[in-house]
Amino acid sequence: MRPYTAFAIILLSALLGSLPYVVAPPAAQQQVLPSAPYSPSPTPAAAAYNVALFIAMAASATAVIYLLIRFRRAFKAFIAFAWFFITVGVSWAFAVKYYAAGLIPAWTADVLAYAPFAVAPIVLYLIFRGRGDAVIAALSSLAGVMLTWVLPALTVLALMGALAVYDLVMVYRGLLGALVKKVKERPHAARGEPPLFGLMAKVGDVSVGTGDFLVYTMASTMAGIRYSAYGPAAAVAATALALSLIYVGFRLTKDLLLKRYGYAPALPIPLALVLPLLLL
Repeated sequence: MRPYTAFAIILLSALLGSLPYVVAPPAAQQQVLPSAPYSPSPTPAAAAYNVALFIAMAASATAVIYLLIRFRRAFKAFIAFAWFFITVGVSWAFAVKYYAAGLIPAWTADVLAYAPFAVAPIVLYLIFRGRGDAVIAALSSLAGVMLTWVLPALTVLALMGALAVYDLVMVYRGLLGALVKKVKERPHAARGEPPLFGLMAKVGDVSVGTGDFLVYTMASTMAGIRYSAYGPAAAVAATALALSLIYVGFRLTKDLLLKRYGYAPALPIPLALVLPLLLL
């Protein structure tokens, strides 16, 4: 998948995420999606709790993957379950959010709610056949939109800062870096496949994790939502600017860190560039 294709997917996902806030702000701002186990409160204490919970869940998922990677069938079953769950969750979230904002009629919401059960097998087929880079990018990005809708704005902002540090530590001093090094030693790495099958997508000549797509879209969607009060043009411009900053950070990461170490955290530099826009 070419880089411009990957970032076009993120841009489109972010625009879809901010659309309800542009068209129907009062309805979009209502919490229509369940936030559990996260707290819907906009307070700093709730943000700290939500960030800690998110980091704990991410670390736990990394540990599970590290344990399962040696068991091929169990790992593939985990991948299949994860993408089936994400496909269903994303479609359901868009059905509820868009219907609540008056963007789609009831019958369309019903179709979106049940469509994943027909679409998920196709998704799994593409991923397991090694043709799912665009699918992985799209579903990860849409999951980022869903999280932006679910989490309070303060939590999203705090999460951006926390994830930049978390990614840096986990890649160079933690389990994620150990996992990538372990998998890259296997024969399939030499064939140009992503090091973590089903959890990464090839973007140009590098592999990008699902979590990176998710966070890039969260930041871009947040920018569109924050500036949607100034009209559609401002929302689109803010989304595009946020993604442009992320892309610059992505290229810097590739040129400065990836070439030196062979693998690199994809979040710290892009988030450092985009956070000032989100904090304005």
